[in-house]
Formats: sequence, structure tokens, C-alpha cells
Amino acid sequence: MNGWKLVNPFELKECELSEKINAESVSKVKLTKALLTLPDVLRFNGEIETENVVLGSFGIGIISEAGANLFELEKGKRVFVEPTRPCGECYNCINHEPSKCSNLLMAGEDFDGFLRDFISADSGNIYLLPDSISGIDALFIGHVSLALSIIDKLDIKKGEYVAIVGSDNFAIILAQLLIYYQAVPIIIGDDKEELKIAKDSNIYYVLNTEENYQKEIVNITGGRYADKAVYVSDSDIPVSKVFSVVSFNASVAFTGTSNKNITASFSQAVKKQLNICFVNTGYGNTASSINIITNKAIDFSHLKLDYTEYKNIPETLQNMSDKLESDGKIHETVVKLSDF
Repeated sequence: MNGWKLVNPFELKECELSEKINAESVSKVKLTKALLTLPDVLRFNGEIETENVVLGSFGIGIISEAGANLFELEKGKRVFVEPTRPCGECYNCINHEPSKCSNLLMAGEDFDGFLRDFISADSGNIYLLPDSISGIDALFIGHVSLALSIIDKLDIKKGEYVAIVGSDNFAIILAQLLIYYQAVPIIIGDDKEELKIAKDSNIYYVLNTEENYQKEIVNITGGRYADKAVYVSDSDIPVSKVFSVVSFNASVAFTGTSNKNITASFSQAVKKQLNICFVNTGYGNTASSINIITNKAIDFSHLKLDYTEYKNIPETLQNMSDKLESDGKIHETVVKLSDF
């Protein structure tokens, strides 16, 4: 097995990888596609500290060797590999509650990610992909899973107005999922290209922070402001904006795919007595996400993506890092790992 390992900030090295396989239930997957996201770039440039690891947050492939299992995995089947793992050592893991793990491990940060040719995983962490799900759509299963965690954490109900501060691919996926659950999303962003994509994705309320978005929120909600809100930390929009668009005692979730550091004043949140929570994982929602994508609840066709190949990964990550520094934005990038 070979993969691109981050050995120092801005330095990738193609290495031969070895994995200890002890369980009969472990299957080997030939990886076909991976998705480069903001966390990968922040690890590449050293903003998120990561030691000697293969990057790549999400990946799909085909079974090359199926372990003994009860999951109908067979050689040649297309699969999605779960990108998170419970630590197995914290109090909740020891007490058989891995979904409440206090130190959930992430691919590309805590263990080798998907920028490689093969990966081995326990069969319980490998999910069959229906033929109706394209390879590109499957790479966003993790995004959908995170969105489901937010909807569950905020206990979002039918008809509630939900402000989303941020307009990247994840925010657009979350908004579409809110529509699927019959809530009313309001996307608030500062990137004209992203806001156009949101409108093309049939999200009705799309507001620009450079305009009078607060007045628009009042008009949309009949003066009540948003019932609940989600702040996407990857957006780099000032946190104060999310506090300004919610009602008294509303619930606000902080999230993002990168876990990047942000600075914020919570004085307005204290004044409004807001209920604040943090959601950074969709662990446990993979099967539900696959069903949702199968049901065509989300249209991924308008999302802005770039494309590259395995051999060009070092150059691609350097270009993404340069673009992030110059523009403050990057496009998530699909990596072709093999011809399958």
C-alpha cells in the first residue's frame, strides 16, 4: 500500500504504508476517489497540528478482499468507509457508548486518511453504496451525517426558521436537508459565487451580509427573528452576525468541517440568553445519510468542486493553500485515485 504522508508542514512524501490486521472481520478496500476539504489544507499548512499522517478526510472505493462479516460485503462492491472512530479508551467507550466518545478519532488527523491506494477497515465501518448514488455524491456522506447531527442536536421542528451563517458546500447541503425535514432555512453569506449556488440549489431565502440582512430576517420571520441558527466556523464571518439574527432564548449550534480556531464575543448571546452547543461530527449517521442521498433529498450537482489525480496531490494541496492565503476561500477537490 502506498499513500501521500504529511511529514512536515507543506511537505508530502509518498510512502509505503503498513497496517496491523488482527481481526477476521477486517476488509481491504481499493480506494477510487477521495475528497480534499478545508481541514486537509489547514493540516498541510500547519494551522491544524498533525503529525506524520496520510491526509484525506473522506473516501470511497471497491472491496478487494472481504473479511468474515455479516454485512454482505463482497469483492468488487462499491463502498464508503467510515471516516471516524471511537477512541475505545474514554469513559463512554469503556461503558459501551461509543456514540458519546469524548475523543473521537478523525481520518487524516488522528489516523491515516484516504490519499492512498488501499485501506483496511473493520467490516462494520464499511457501507455498501447503492447504484443510484454517484461516486461524487458519495463523497459528501460525511457532510450529510454532520448536518443530521445538527438537526438532531437543535431538535429542529417542521416550520421553524433556521438561520445558517455561512454559504459553503456544507451550508448548502444542510439547508437542503432542512427543507427535506420541512424547516425553513435562511442562508446568510458573504461570497457571491456561493450565494448563487445556494439559489441554484432551490434554497429560497439567501441573504448577503453586505446588504441589510437583519431587516430581511425580520420580514421573512414576521418580526420574530430565527427560531434556531447554525454558525459555520469555516465561513470566517464574524460570530456576532449569528447572534444578531436569532430570537431571545434561541438555540445556536457552532459547527464546521475543519474545527479551526475562531474568536468571538458572547456578550450579545448572554444578553439574549441563548442556548449554545457545538457539533463537529456526524458519527453514527452514515446509514441514514446513504438513505437520504438515495431518496434524492439533496442535489449535489450545483456544488463548486475542483478535480485532480493521485500523482498531482502535492501540487494540488500547495495550490489550495496558496488560494486560501490569497482569497480566504478554496473549492473542495475530488481526487481520482484509480481508474475503477
